[in-house]
Amino acid sequence: MKKIFTIAISVFALYANAQTTPSWVAKSSNFPNASTYPNVLDAKGENVVWGFGADGTPAAADYRVFTKTGDGGNTWTGGTMTGVPTTVSISDIAAGDGNTAWVIAFPNTGTGGVWKTTNGGANWTKQTTALFNSATSFPNTIHFWDLNTGVAAGDPINGKLEVYTTTNGGTTWTAVSGATAAAGEYAYVHNEAVAGNSIWYGSNQGRIFRSNDKGATWLETLGTPLSDFGGEGEFGYIALKDASTAWIVSSFGILYKTADAGVNFEPVDIQTGTLYPTSIAYVPTTDQTLLCGGASTTYGRGSSISFDGGSNWIEINNSNTDIGITSIAATSTTAIYGGSFSSAGQGVNKLTPISLATSEASAVKGLSIAPNPTYGDLNISTVLNVKAVEILDMNGRLIKTFGADSKKLDLSSLKVGVYAVKVTTVDGKSQITKFIKK
Repeated sequence: MKKIFTIAISVFALYANAQTTPSWVAKSSNFPNASTYPNVLDAKGENVVWGFGADGTPAAADYRVFTKTGDGGNTWTGGTMTGVPTTVSISDIAAGDGNTAWVIAFPNTGTGGVWKTTNGGANWTKQTTALFNSATSFPNTIHFWDLNTGVAAGDPINGKLEVYTTTNGGTTWTAVSGATAAAGEYAYVHNEAVAGNSIWYGSNQGRIFRSNDKGATWLETLGTPLSDFGGEGEFGYIALKDASTAWIVSSFGILYKTADAGVNFEPVDIQTGTLYPTSIAYVPTTDQTLLCGGASTTYGRGSSISFDGGSNWIEINNSNTDIGITSIAATSTTAIYGGSFSSAGQGVNKLTPISLATSEASAVKGLSIAPNPTYGDLNISTVLNVKAVEILDMNGRLIKTFGADSKKLDLSSLKVGVYAVKVTTVDGKSQITKFIKK
């Protein structure tokens, strides 16, 4: 388990107590094969989720199976993708409604492509105009914004991504000019993030292919601090809020954020909690709520939530709960789903609703501290009335207290080191921020 800027548990608990920590409610996926877990989940609206399964045993059998819910995760139906041949392997899945979904698959022999179901998964039919029939075609990702508008994308051919779009549910797919790729560059299966009309996904050279118009046109490929989005040395995932704002998590346990459409990526200063680096998602309708998950002994099994864009993380579960979160799909604060490994035979989970009144809203509005590092004085800036200020060491011990409306703190007596300041306002909101005393 990788922990970044891990502060002592007692300090972390102070932050967690100021929030409401949600929990996962586990259900059975009802996959037709035992020990199958959801490799990918895709949600539409509040109630519809589709996922495809992978073998969780050492045998790693190649399955073509699905699970779905149409009632907000209360019940799940699993089945075999009848009509999808054994000559292909599933890359990604896109949810439409309770009866409709699409999968994109890469070839083991022959050609890959797109298959659609309109009868709840009972039968799947290939959509032949999404060709992917070049000798080097490798379909990676698919997404539908509604029952008609979608995009399917694969590895580059002749220096550009192979991309098809549709406006009629895939009855006809039209080839479009994809993003320009560098020599030897390719993408990865189900590594995309979508927000509004924007879709981003990563490459083996640590770059991001992106479109802001549902795949119709592709922008200049972005460089990132990652060396690779799916390599053995480093891999990463993307959480997208809008066309300008995104986070990427590296398997090295580093979280980066951009607020300028990827022109700059800055590391997030993680002050408390555990960052699980094998899945990440932004929660739509919130300011900057994120979830992360992990499902391996190498990178940790569990999940965490952050209400402040990744600076502080509250652990939802860890390896002691026997749930490793393999994928996250979120459409709102009341529709958050996680796929998981579980020896209890469950495998799909829904997060209890997030109350923003006690999550993002509990942070102190506009709080900032300066200078940081400080040699003596520490100034607190917020538009709210301050009730109390506490200085804590990294073991959570209370070092100093300051009274109401204390906004200029004399910390000259503190020894050199790292501390935390907890600011509580008269309306009960509180926030902990790390600072350095020099």
